[in-house]
Amino acid sequence: MKLRASIAGRAAIEAYQVKKFNEVWSDARQHISFYEKWQKRYSLPDSIESLNDLQDWPILMKSDLRDLDAFVRNGRPIPTRYIMTGGSTGEPLRLPTWGDANDGASQIVGRWEYGVGPGCRTFLLWGHRHLYGTGWRCRINILKRCIKDYVADWKRVSAYDLGDDAMRNAYDAFAKFRPELVIGFSSAILSFCRRNKDQVGFVRSVRVVLCTAGPLTSDEKTEIADFFGAMVCMEYGSVECSVMAYTRPEDNQYSVFWNTHLLQAHRQQDNEYKNIVTLLSHSYVPLIRYDIGDCLDLGEQNTEFVNEAKRSVLRFKSVKGRPNEMLRFSCGVSFFGALIGDCAKQVPGVIATQIAVDEENDKLEIRLVADHLLCDKEKENVLNRFTLTVTNSERLHLSVVQLDNLKTTVGGKTMRIVRF
Repeated sequence: MKLRASIAGRAAIEAYQVKKFNEVWSDARQHISFYEKWQKRYSLPDSIESLNDLQDWPILMKSDLRDLDAFVRNGRPIPTRYIMTGGSTGEPLRLPTWGDANDGASQIVGRWEYGVGPGCRTFLLWGHRHLYGTGWRCRINILKRCIKDYVADWKRVSAYDLGDDAMRNAYDAFAKFRPELVIGFSSAILSFCRRNKDQVGFVRSVRVVLCTAGPLTSDEKTEIADFFGAMVCMEYGSVECSVMAYTRPEDNQYSVFWNTHLLQAHRQQDNEYKNIVTLLSHSYVPLIRYDIGDCLDLGEQNTEFVNEAKRSVLRFKSVKGRPNEMLRFSCGVSFFGALIGDCAKQVPGVIATQIAVDEENDKLEIRLVADHLLCDKEKENVLNRFTLTVTNSERLHLSVVQLDNLKTTVGGKTMRIVRF
């Protein structure tokens, strides 16, 4: 279970994490050929004495995990199932697993701080259709999911279609169900609120809205909180790393589940740190010093605890996004992909945004979904905001288009960036 750092004490927490790291590392180098070769290649020790010892260790990349043969266990039981990431980078991962009981326990603890627990009526705007398989297996898995949802008192609505009709139908199901807890992808919940903004205040049963699979700005959180009349909780995790942190209601900072995850920070720029993750639970594929691809904003009060990779991150301010979302065009223009949302938010009625790029040919298309047909002036407003914000943007071939739906990953998440 998650314990507050102020209660357990940082020294005690890091001592526990060193102990768990050594257990995971011992298992990995004995049973996974990749880590056996890792140890020899980088002259790594059999154990560490403090987290400072990890400063010079190598970093595991997503590309390493694509060689599944290197991660097959020697002389151990076969995996119980396979997991697949949603592919927000365009390249999904498929990994064997035994399952992780800590994942559910962490979620219970994180939600309990907001006053919701197992058994509360839950409405989900969710995806993960790619996990159901195909053919008859898909139909059976969908039936199993429906039975489990009925028993758990959950109502599940697809997050794949964020169009007006789909979100209107979703609201009808939501209003009839009257849940206490709403869970969904951040982009899907935002679209749900914006498509149904004329329904604000009609249903006030919700106590907490849990957003996952993408960060939100403070304005977007306020927009969601006002729509539902409820607190907004952010969950930080991934398919391969499970749930790593939840925000706290008292300060909206993320509190890390340090008993199951060791998060370490590598400074990138200003107050952005690349998140390097080690799973401290017993997993079929141990993830050790894994670059998950996210940058964290630690917040000024937290940076004193972090000196490059030497310390454990126990709390942080926000998830800043991924370094690979920094776009660099051949003409010299560069900017962070999340900027597009800021450029479009001043246009009333915009539901969601996405950009399509061809960096070699300096082409950029801003894609918008809105609750009305955008006029030329509204599209020009988005372009003008972009050109005022991005240096040398006149070098790009720019356009703004309106679509009914944006491209999503296999997991149902709206992609921020797509490529022509």
